[in-house]
Formats: sequence, structure tokens, C-alpha cells
Amino acid sequence: FYHRYVKIFKIVILDLIMLFGWGKKKSEKQEPEMAPQKEQILRSDVPNVIDEIQSIRTKTIIAETKTFKNKIKPRCETILHIAIDLERDTLNVDDIDIHLKRLVERGKKEVISIIKRESIVQLPEINSYDDVKIFNATSSKMLKKIGDALGRQSNVIHIFAKKYAGKLKGDLKIMTDGNDEITRIITNHTELETKTENILEIISDIQQSRKLIDNLGDQEKQDNKTIDELVAKIEHAKGEIKNIKNSSEYTEFLHINEKLDSLSTEKNKIKDEIEHQFTKISRPLNKYVYVSSLDKPQKKLLVNLIANPYNELVDSNKRDILQILESTRKGVQSGSVSVKDTDKSLLQIDEILSLIPGFSEKISVFNRSKSDIESKLLGFNNDQLRQKESALSMHKNDKSSLESKISSIEKELKDTTEIIPKFVKSVESILNEISAVQYVIRTE
Repeated sequence: FYHRYVKIFKIVILDLIMLFGWGKKKSEKQEPEMAPQKEQILRSDVPNVIDEIQSIRTKTIIAETKTFKNKIKPRCETILHIAIDLERDTLNVDDIDIHLKRLVERGKKEVISIIKRESIVQLPEINSYDDVKIFNATSSKMLKKIGDALGRQSNVIHIFAKKYAGKLKGDLKIMTDGNDEITRIITNHTELETKTENILEIISDIQQSRKLIDNLGDQEKQDNKTIDELVAKIEHAKGEIKNIKNSSEYTEFLHINEKLDSLSTEKNKIKDEIEHQFTKISRPLNKYVYVSSLDKPQKKLLVNLIANPYNELVDSNKRDILQILESTRKGVQSGSVSVKDTDKSLLQIDEILSLIPGFSEKISVFNRSKSDIESKLLGFNNDQLRQKESALSMHKNDKSSLESKISSIEKELKDTTEIIPKFVKSVESILNEISAVQYVIRTE
């Protein structure tokens, strides 16, 4: 207890020296400044240190203000007595100009009235810092009114009441200087409150940063654990896909697909052959569309035959196609379907008529072969492979997203970790501004 009492006493003395500038010598020769007391504290101690500093400063301000109040009261009584003496003094103005006399008497009356009224103002009791501010406002208002009155009537007082001027001016200056000191102390205390609020805000930022670091660390651990799980899932999915693709069923599936691909080449060959032959009679057929008396289904078949003969040369259409071609031939022969070379067109139509059965058979054979191969594909269940490949893709995407997230977490962790020492330095700096003790914050 004794050591703590001594410590607090030293802090009070050092703070008083900082606050009021006591102990400075008037001579130019200055003694070496006393090295500041150093003390190491924990971050958690900072609020208590602030409370202690504020408590000491508040008590000091209250004590100083009480002292000033005790000094100002007799000064008020003194200037009141001066005002009463001034009131009784005729100032020997009877022999001066009547107009000037009125000005002097009016000025004298104003000064006496304001001093009497203001010097008896009841000053509040001082038991708290709020009382100090109320007292300062009251005393400042009182002194300003007296000062303003003396300022307005300065010529009257200095010329006609010279013996009172010096006393009033001297007492008023002493009170004003003391009150200005109280005002300065209040201003300093306001700055102290602002700085302590800044400290507490920074302490809160440090606490939030510590909490964020813990949360980010936990999140990073969880995400890394999830990535490890995803890596295992990816390897498992790859293994299952590999097993499926190494199976005899999948080999057969690939073989069947190769056959389907080869059928596409065969189909294109048949299609090109058919389209080449029908191109030869495209003019007669296009002409016949407009002059024919075909019914609606046959006319539609003719239009489709011109556009894509391969798709229309199926067994169900063969009879109608032959009938359409025969009718077209008759139209060319009769002249109702105009062509440049009738004999050539008739020859080409006859050629197509002879080829239709063969084309139809080729298409039928091709479609049967394709159906047989496709029916074999139905026996292979490819859903399992698609599901495994879809799951593998999803796991890879999730892993990539988590890796990107961890990268962001690591950057945020780095930035947050680096900012904490800067926060601590700011707290130390502000603490050392408001206290004579040089505090160093230790890592907890």
C-alpha cells in the first residue's frame, strides 16, 4: 500500500508540473530536465491507467478551482467597496461643462451599477468537474460584464476617477488571469477526454482485431480441413472413373460409338449421292410445284423432296415419290413444265426413277444398321460414369474456391496482424501525451 501511495504521489507531482508548468526557473539557465518515469503495463491495464489519470486531473482541477474561488470572493468584495467609494465621490464635476458632466455621471452610474450587480453574484459550490465548468461559465460572464463596462467607460474612469482606475484594473486583471487559467485547465481537460476516448476506441479496435484474427484462424483451419477432405474425394472419384473406363463394358461402349461415328460417314456418302442426282432435276421439280394438281400432302412431300431428298426417301414415301416424278416427266413431255432441254430433262428424270429403289434400299439398310448399334448402346448404363465425372468436377471447383478463399484469409490475417502493433504504438503515444509517466505496453 505504501509503495502504491508513493507511486500515485509521484504521478500527481509530475502531472501538476505538466499541467501548470510549475518548477520552471525564470533565469535563462535551465537545469537538465528530469527523465520521465517509465512503466510497463499490459494492454488490459490501459483503461485503469486512463481512469487513474482522469481521476488525478479531475481532483487537481477541482482543487485549483476551489482555490481560485476562495481568492475571487474577497476580490469581488474589494471592487464592490471601490464601487461604493466611487459612488460617494462627486469627482468634482460641478465646474465642468454641463454636457460633459452628464456623460461622466452616466458613465460612473453604469460602472457602479454593473459592479454592484455582478460582484454579488452567487458562485456555485465546487464538488465535481461539472461544477468547475458551471463555475467557470458564471465567473467568466461576471468578469466579462465588469470588464466591458470599464472598457466602455474607460475615459471617464481614467480621467475623472483616476484614483479608482488603477485599483479596479489591478483587481480585475488578477481575477481575469486566474479565471483564464481555469478556462485553460478546462480546455486541457477537454483535450484529455478526447484523447482518452481515442485511446479507448483504439483499444476496442485492437480487441476487434484480436477477435478477427482468432475467427480467421479458425476459418482457415476449417477450410484447410475441408480441402483435405475434398482431395480425398477427388482421388476417390478419379479411381472410380478409371475403374469404369477400364471395364470391358466401357471398352465395348467406345467400340459401339466408333461404329456410330463410321455410320455418319456412310450416311453423308449416301446423302451426297442422292442430292447430286436430284440436283440434276431441281429445275423441273421446282417448276412442277406451281403447275401441279397434286393434293396437299403430295405437294408438301414434293417441296420437302426438293429441299432434302435423303430424309424423304423412306419406304412409306416411295410410291408417292415415284408418282410425283412420273407426273413431273409427263409435264416436261407435254410442255406444261418448261425446261431449256426437254430431252435432257426427260433422260435425267428417267435415271432418277431407276435409282429410287436402290436409294430407298440403301437408306433402309443404313437405318437398320444404326438402330441395331443404338440398341446395343441401350444396354450400357452411362449414368454412373456421368455422375462420377460430375461429382469430380464439383469437388475440383469447390477445392479451387476454398483455395482462393484461404488466400484472401491469409492476406487479411497478415494485414490485421501488422496493424495491431501500430494500434499499440498509437495508444502508447497518446498515453505519453497525457501523462508524465512513459508507459510501454507489453505483449500479453
